[in-house]
Amino acid sequence: MKKFLLPWILSLAAATTVLAAWPINDICPVDGKNARPIYRVKTAEGFVAFCCIDCQSSFEKSPGKYPVKKKEVQK
Repeated sequence: MKKFLLPWILSLAAATTVLAAWPINDICPVDGKNARPIYRVKTAEGFVAFCCIDCQSSFEKSPGKYPVKKKEVQK
């Protein structure tokens, strides 16, 4: 039983970490294209995703210039 418990706990921890780091937006605030979660920056509101590394760099230089449109919350 112990052989299966540790891998299960580690898998659960990894899944929780991935979901906690999911971005708050679907659209790149710089370019307006679909955002890709691989390009993201942590802000006070959560992770903000971008379409490419260039947009991520632009946002990091002046974050106040680009408003972030948050995802719609589904009920």
